[in-house]
Amino acid sequence: MTGQSRDIQAIFEARLVVIQAISQANSENLRLNQIASGMMILDLKDEEDGANIAPAGAEREAVETALETCRDRIEMLEAELAQLDRELKTATGRQQK
Repeated sequence: MTGQSRDIQAIFEARLVVIQAISQANSENLRLNQIASGMMILDLKDEEDGANIAPAGAEREAVETALETCRDRIEMLEAELAQLDRELKTATGRQQK
């Protein structure tokens, strides 16, 4: 920004966009966790059954990488939300004076 502060309405609008992005990222994180958990269960079942099936290393690695990327995105979005909350607090403090 150029030193000008946003009005409260603009901050709330930006905050809503970030919250929606966090929700989408959390949904993706849940989906990826379910895939990873399913892979683990299949591995345990194969182990119990004595099956000697080669693990899907590339697929597992791709899911783990996607999970890390998703977690990083969530952390970044949460930091952005915290910044907006600080900005909102400052803006509401200015308005009350």
